[in-house]
Amino acid sequence: MSNITGDYLQQAHKRKAAELIFVSIVGMLIIVSMLGSFVTTINAFQVELGLTVFDRGYTQLSLPPLGVIRARTHLPPLMLKASLININLDQLQRGLTKLEDEIYVEELRQDTKRKINIFIARLLFLAFLGGSAGPYLVGERNRKRILVGGLIGLLLLGALLSASYATYQPMAFMNPEFEGILTAAPWMFGLVEETLFKVRTLGEQLELIAVNLNELFIQVESLEPLGTVAGDLKVAHISDLHNNPAGMDFVVQVVATFGVDLVIDTGDLTDFGTQLEAELASPIENIGIPYVFVPGNHDSPQVIERMKDISNVIVLEEGIVTVKGLRIAGLADPSSSGPGISVGPERELNEYALRLSRILDESSESPHLVAVHNPGIASRFMERVNVVLTGHNHQIYITERGDSVMINAGTTGASGIRGLQARRETPFSLVLLHWGKQSDGDFYLKAADVIRVFQFQSGFSLERRMFVSVETD
Repeated sequence: MSNITGDYLQQAHKRKAAELIFVSIVGMLIIVSMLGSFVTTINAFQVELGLTVFDRGYTQLSLPPLGVIRARTHLPPLMLKASLININLDQLQRGLTKLEDEIYVEELRQDTKRKINIFIARLLFLAFLGGSAGPYLVGERNRKRILVGGLIGLLLLGALLSASYATYQPMAFMNPEFEGILTAAPWMFGLVEETLFKVRTLGEQLELIAVNLNELFIQVESLEPLGTVAGDLKVAHISDLHNNPAGMDFVVQVVATFGVDLVIDTGDLTDFGTQLEAELASPIENIGIPYVFVPGNHDSPQVIERMKDISNVIVLEEGIVTVKGLRIAGLADPSSSGPGISVGPERELNEYALRLSRILDESSESPHLVAVHNPGIASRFMERVNVVLTGHNHQIYITERGDSVMINAGTTGASGIRGLQARRETPFSLVLLHWGKQSDGDFYLKAADVIRVFQFQSGFSLERRMFVSVETD
């Protein structure tokens, strides 16, 4: 009888031990999963570190809005995660100039290691807390068993992290997996030469298309029923290049092929507004004609300063400028005054629209056109100014209301890298504006040529809109 009782008690003890281990592990998993994320700043980057327990042995990097990169880096079933939250652009630019400084690099390495150690220590504490909470929540009140539960959670996660460290292979990122835009842009990891080759090839295609377009326009203008647009001033309206060098190459080709007199850019030359990105503007120096630039929400103060350094660029942040006899009123996007790229609230857009309205009220001569980045501001000047130019939403269109026309150039850079994530191709686009002179010598818009160039279809489309009725005696 005593043997039966002893066996029963032993089985009950084993069962209670198994239950303790089970609820401790469950408690650890729940607490680590709920509270394991850790937001910290490493140099110029604000990142969120996280951990998923009992997942595949991946390291995952999230880079909004580009997507996700992951690689199978270790054996234990843990997913180590890092998500980029924000970038201090000023600090990043300062840091890039110090990369050859060994002391700076070592300090950066030590700071990164310190932040990771804090993250690991925090995870281990949460594992102990979760392991203790598991037994307590199911009714256990024995302090020793609660403490043992905490140790179980701590030791299990500690063992998994140690094994991850021992088997970690950073070279696994030589064969990464991609999600989002990065699926179509693995060149970000070492395929720079291939990318540059593709850009050159696309540039050659765009050059050929520009020449063909010019030939086509010659044929169009020979058709009398369509009328001719032998105007006095030809203006290329571009917008939203978003770091695409092929888009800039297209602009250069169009200017040379069509004999453009003036370029008006309604903003978003870059994506993040860094000085490195601003170097995309370098070819503008070789265009040889005036280039009016109205900053967009992706254009930072650093980009604006870089544009001001280019001799043929006129940065229109606020006011009215006269170029080639054409009076252009403009106002920079509210976000261009700081490092942020998000679109301002409606209240701020209203304030900026009022500022531009006061500029028009105080001017002795009405402008021929208004150029602003955001259509929410631009639309408020319809029926007050004959021509309004805008961009921002990457949708090319021409809208007429009364004697006014609003023109959105779409995206001359095909949305940059964002265009890769679209289900349908985003074309390169711009608008050629043909201006004539009235009898008193003042300008009026005669026609607008909408040009779309398709990269993957290797073709183009064009649409001519005539405005001859705008002329007055």
